[in-house]
Amino acid sequence: MSSYGQVSPIRPIISNTRIMFSLLPGLGAMIIFRMAIHLYRPDIEDAEHRVKDYPFDHLYDCYDFIIVGGGSAGSVLANRLSENPQWTVLLLEAGQDENVLADVPAMFPVLQSSSIDWQFVTEPSDSYCLSMVNNQCKWPRGKVLGGSSVLNAMLYIRGNKRDYDYWAELGNQGWSYKSVLPYFLKAEDMTIPAYQTDPYHSTGGPLTVEYFKFEHPITGKILEAGKQLGYNILDVNGEYQTGFTRSHATVRDGLRCSTAKAFLRPASKRPNLHVSVHSLVEKILIDEHKKAYGVKFVKHGQQRIVKAGKEVILSAGAIQSPQLLMLSGIGDAEHLKEVGIYPIANLPGVGRNLQDHIAMGGHSFLFDNPYDNGTDYCFNIKTALSINSLVDFALHKSGMLYSMMEAEAMAFVNTKYQDPNEDYPDIQLFIAPTADNLDGGWFGKRANGLTDETYAELYEDILFDSSFSVVPLLLRPKSRGYLKLKDSNPYSPPLIYPNYFSDPQDIKVLAEGARIVQELVEQPVLRELNARPNPNRNPGCAKYSLMSQEHLECQARHHSLTIYHPVGTCAMGPVDSSNAVVDPRLRVYGIKNLRVVDGSIMPTIVNGNTNAPIIMIAEKASDMIKEDWSDVTNYQFTSCAIPYKRQQEDKEESEGLRKDKLNVTHPTPNLFNETYELFPQLDDIENNSKSKMKDDKTKQVNKIKPVPKQLDDKTFLKTNGSRHRQNSKFNQKPFQTTKFKESTANPTYIPVYPYIDEFGRQFYSPYPYWSDPSQTNDNSNWYNKFIYPGVKKNPFKKYGPRKQKPSIQEVLNPYNYLTSSFKDKNVFYETKEVATPKGRECKVWLYYDGVKYEVFL
Repeated sequence: MSSYGQVSPIRPIISNTRIMFSLLPGLGAMIIFRMAIHLYRPDIEDAEHRVKDYPFDHLYDCYDFIIVGGGSAGSVLANRLSENPQWTVLLLEAGQDENVLADVPAMFPVLQSSSIDWQFVTEPSDSYCLSMVNNQCKWPRGKVLGGSSVLNAMLYIRGNKRDYDYWAELGNQGWSYKSVLPYFLKAEDMTIPAYQTDPYHSTGGPLTVEYFKFEHPITGKILEAGKQLGYNILDVNGEYQTGFTRSHATVRDGLRCSTAKAFLRPASKRPNLHVSVHSLVEKILIDEHKKAYGVKFVKHGQQRIVKAGKEVILSAGAIQSPQLLMLSGIGDAEHLKEVGIYPIANLPGVGRNLQDHIAMGGHSFLFDNPYDNGTDYCFNIKTALSINSLVDFALHKSGMLYSMMEAEAMAFVNTKYQDPNEDYPDIQLFIAPTADNLDGGWFGKRANGLTDETYAELYEDILFDSSFSVVPLLLRPKSRGYLKLKDSNPYSPPLIYPNYFSDPQDIKVLAEGARIVQELVEQPVLRELNARPNPNRNPGCAKYSLMSQEHLECQARHHSLTIYHPVGTCAMGPVDSSNAVVDPRLRVYGIKNLRVVDGSIMPTIVNGNTNAPIIMIAEKASDMIKEDWSDVTNYQFTSCAIPYKRQQEDKEESEGLRKDKLNVTHPTPNLFNETYELFPQLDDIENNSKSKMKDDKTKQVNKIKPVPKQLDDKTFLKTNGSRHRQNSKFNQKPFQTTKFKESTANPTYIPVYPYIDEFGRQFYSPYPYWSDPSQTNDNSNWYNKFIYPGVKKNPFKKYGPRKQKPSIQEVLNPYNYLTSSFKDKNVFYETKEVATPKGRECKVWLYYDGVKYEVFL
């Protein structure tokens, strides 16, 4: 046990070393588990029904609808819109297909910070996440088909009736509880017998809802304590929300039922639905009439522009939907200019109104196991990864791997700040038959980003002792955060400022939630088990008396936990609302044929987990889109009619008659790589051995090679009289381009070659595109011969003396280098497609220091 106020300098080192050396045996157990699934559980692999990635060179040039993001909302939209066989739908997802292990509920903590997670972190703070590495909160977001429904805890909570009635009161017609309930019911397939005939539930929908298949004994005892505290055990998705419940979950036969499994797999064989994974959208394309007409995306280093005949629908989530809007020129005009983006629509609400459910971690409790035969009374990772457990799961379809040990049960309770007669609880409790000491620090520590010091002081001397935790969550935070662009590079993660506890009332309510947890643990049924708080204290709060107001507030600021519910950054509201980004039909203000459909449109966060409400939003949006396009008189659209021959070919391909071309065979999966990618900590071991340690943020950026600022997203390069798109194969002959001129008189022409590297990044060189300029005879000063967009001469000569060869990063990304040279200047591009006597052509202008220069191509 640690001495309060005294922190051992050795313990964190020992703890971290122990965790690192235990990872390889853990990986071995996971590989064995994955092999068992491959051999004995073909129902989990489900190879025949998995979504097939549509080949890049088979994609159409135009679709009726382009959906950006294949997450909880995008998967629903893809299914519902492709129900109309006359519409073509393209779904673009930056991530991969679901990892097979994600189906197993107990694997939930393993998924955080893995290859299917965007691995976002907030900006450092001195008010929250003080026990996290660099004072940054981790914000997991799904980078995978199914999005965060593949990463989340599978909890199915709709929110409170008052949430939606309040949306309607704000001026969002059609969003009252009475209006949205039918869309919850439309999606749901309730399999809990007691609720199948309940008017608040339905059967037959794509999304299966049931209890978790395995429950630990301690969970039942905590529910009994809830009754002793005065609360009922009830259906929190029914008539009343206040009370305790066994968790309703989006699982099917005990396994995760993501939106990809529920909505995409059944629809993926439709010939009018194309799904393209590993496809990162860089920009929404908007013409001079302020109409969204397509997107630019990159897949495996190849860049492509695809047009939308009817709409572009943004379903990239509460972080990346506003990011993409801003990258496309939609947002606060001043901020866009700061990062070099020409503002097309000034919508200050983009990225604002950020809300999240903040929770207080570290509330773990020890208890005495009543079993004296060695059987676990709570979750223990050693038992979960034992041979017996793997056999139970693989052969008997039973056992603790079917448990969602982070929240087998939950409760909605009232603090002293909330009137209990209103049935509008202000605290949610996650009841977990485990604590961070029971996984040995493998996953909980990493998922939350706890420092070595904090984990060691809290848990190292109680490792694998019987424990449970009850986590209080603030349901209706008053604090509002925001996010903004770091720069104009679509591969740079946005800057996230959640501003937790900026309203002082939030931390007071959360502290009261912790007091309710203490009351719960003091109930007779848990006293019989000698339930008691973890005797170890957070090293940042050891000076305060246990459970004092100062201690609880300190605990909240140090052990701050997101519950993965960011919303509100593209808020829905009436046109006169200052922060509104979309109207009640989710159309972006000021831009035609562009909608946002995901959790970012919530004007206020709902009273509970957000996945079910986001699915509801997508169901409702699908019907609105169908209604709007039943009468197209008020819409501008381009025909996306596909030639009859191509339609027949696609039909044959969808029926499996040309599988060789579509490459839809089912090879044996690479079980090692599929499992290894869930253990990013092993990369740290490798980096340590090579003395190349990098911080998490740098690694995140470097995983995806940055794309330099390019002249234009629609530019056609004139080469010998023919027109080639940027993603076309260039021939070896030079084209002519002008330097930037304040006047178009007497332009100077310089022959240059467009050079594209292996990642699809383009810059201009006096050498043919196939040659490596670093291998030329004039190797000493090859970089002086590069011609960059918008620069008269070599930037390293004009804008600062260079005494050494520039770094490859500066060569490949000259825009960032140049803009850093005139920090007090205003530099950005404007791109428009305009009508000319020769037809529609792209025009590009550079704004620099208040002067507008035209670019001639």
